[in-house]
Amino acid sequence: MSRLARVFGLGDASEAGLQLAKTLAVLLPAFAIVFQVSTTFWVIFIAETLGNGSYIDGIAFVSFLVVVQLVVQTILDYPTGALGDHIGHRWVIASALVCYGLAFWLTSMLTYATEFPVYVVIYALMGIGASQESGAFHAWFDNNYRVAMPHDTDRKTYGVFWGKVGFIWQISSTLVLIPGSIVATIFLRELVFQMQAIASIVLAGFVVFTVKDLPGAQPSSESKTFKEYIALMKDGVRFLFSSRFVSFILFGEILLWSLGFLWWMLVLFPLYFAYLFNDLAVSTFRTMIFFPQAIGQERSGVLAKRFDPIKWTPRFRALQFMGVLFNLLMALVIAFFPPPLDSANMVRLYLFDILLIELPEQSVLPVALFFIIFVVTDFLGAIANILNQRVMLDVIPNRIRNSIYSLQPTIAMIIAIPFLVLVGWLLPNTGFPPTFGLMAVVGLLGTILIANGFREPKPEPAALVPADTEDIDSLEDIGVT
Repeated sequence: MSRLARVFGLGDASEAGLQLAKTLAVLLPAFAIVFQVSTTFWVIFIAETLGNGSYIDGIAFVSFLVVVQLVVQTILDYPTGALGDHIGHRWVIASALVCYGLAFWLTSMLTYATEFPVYVVIYALMGIGASQESGAFHAWFDNNYRVAMPHDTDRKTYGVFWGKVGFIWQISSTLVLIPGSIVATIFLRELVFQMQAIASIVLAGFVVFTVKDLPGAQPSSESKTFKEYIALMKDGVRFLFSSRFVSFILFGEILLWSLGFLWWMLVLFPLYFAYLFNDLAVSTFRTMIFFPQAIGQERSGVLAKRFDPIKWTPRFRALQFMGVLFNLLMALVIAFFPPPLDSANMVRLYLFDILLIELPEQSVLPVALFFIIFVVTDFLGAIANILNQRVMLDVIPNRIRNSIYSLQPTIAMIIAIPFLVLVGWLLPNTGFPPTFGLMAVVGLLGTILIANGFREPKPEPAALVPADTEDIDSLEDIGVT
């Protein structure tokens, strides 16, 4: 067994499967490094420039900009997902990276005097990029995996593989957080954004030459007419309502996804800065969280083999990160331990005389509880994701996979937009506990739908032709080693 096969848990993998793993092993860390390096302070930087130095004053403007991004992404997400099925996933991924690069470059140019339309352009570019990237990478891999690994009938090897992939993504994302904050602190945040812009363009070129398909996984038509493109879009919508099994599960997932938009775009970083006060402390805390989460991601694929997806997916969804339990626990912790009002008494944690983290004394206990909640619920969510994907891998046809993977976030964003407006008002006026209470109700509804879906008969998977020797050779020509 090769070293790559051992790392990814692909003990019985075909040569084509190993080639896919090589490609993903190169691209995933690159994506993580490019996009995670500024996540600690990107939204805060936008809010501060809008609020003339105060991110609290600027957060209301950010909530409007987030709605702009989501409207753009919502309009384009499904059409670009179907476009990925039609012309090939690498082209839409590369185009997305170019949009991200332009958005990062414009962000690096922002000052307190920048006109508001520039911010709108930045968030619109982010929306265009996100709409193209949405589901494309996952659809490309899943389509090719079904062709390359037909002998993995119960998809347990697939589950182990994605657990390893989650581990690599988490580690790569974690390792760049502190360096990114150090560069931003010593030099400028704007320098980090410029580095991201350049890296995005370089990565776009790399994707064009590496994200290739096995012949059996490529779009079936060579003509690629507009009529066929429209037919793909229609088929994706029809599939969403093709059975109660599909409809209940996908709409339940959509409700849970809508909570993710609220968390990442409005709640997460204001929460962090309310308790930790500065970039370096937030980056250190995120790093401390991400390492155990990375281990949990790696173990999730192995542990998921012990559970029946039909029976256990709904249970893990109720316990997962952003699920019912998570939101209720967060509301309770913040209600009992509200954010400190000042940083008069600071607690410092050192390792060999190196300052790891500095935070207000009143924040120590709630931050410790956040750490436990994040790590445990993220691990349970990772198991839920793998169990769910083991089922849906064969339920969703290859022909419309990217369409479906894009249609889900499209509907989730439509649901999230009014919630974002509500939370944009609710959060500064009532605080975090009512916000998490609202999110818990939405999570409960999603879990109920998923549980009802798994009680319905599962549709039969579509037939596939396995990859032959010629197909494998075509992947090896990619040259990723």
